[in-house]
Amino acid sequence: MTMDAASLPIALVHGWAFDPTFWDATRTALGPARTTCTDFGFFTPQSTLVLPQVPYIGVGHSLGALWLLRHHGPLCRGLVLINGFSRFGTAADFPHGIPRRVIERMHTGLIREPEGLLHSFRLRAGIDTPLPSHIERARLEQGLMALMDMDCRTDLQRVTCPVHVIAGTDDAIAPPALTRACFPPGCGMETQWIDGGHLLPLTHTATCAHAIMAMTGRITAP
Repeated sequence: MTMDAASLPIALVHGWAFDPTFWDATRTALGPARTTCTDFGFFTPQSTLVLPQVPYIGVGHSLGALWLLRHHGPLCRGLVLINGFSRFGTAADFPHGIPRRVIERMHTGLIREPEGLLHSFRLRAGIDTPLPSHIERARLEQGLMALMDMDCRTDLQRVTCPVHVIAGTDDAIAPPALTRACFPPGCGMETQWIDGGHLLPLTHTATCAHAIMAMTGRITAP
């Protein structure tokens, strides 16, 4: 089976404290492109973490970018990582990450008052919209643990498809120092800097959609 590279499905993976509706504006901006959304299940009874079983383009935001680096698989023909990182939490050999105590404090807040913690996190990320009514605290805890400990720096080195990184100059969640540590100059992966924060698919939808579609121009049809 063959297909035009421009017709490859686009798999969208949201970040922590969000759900697939995060991508609604992006999907609209992508027009007739075929899109699918995974769901970590932070606000639904069930998670849906299934990627296309045909050649596809992977697009991840924040935790979704980290998850895609680990799980994108051989069918992925291109990755667009938005407000993303290959490691989030600090480690002995990764001082530019977010301090462990910060993530542990978030975990404590999630246990004590999940609605308040989620609202404050989303507000800091740059959005003040009502939370979904159903909260799956256990999955949110798992997501925090991934942010604390998941290390995809080796996965990044092994990626064989093109990678495009989009980062915000004023990102309060994944600051520029973290982005540069994950995707240093000369690593062979271009970083596109945008004057914006942590929710670029919402605040700079057209720019992100253009980058996603531009990825198809870098791909040879299978």
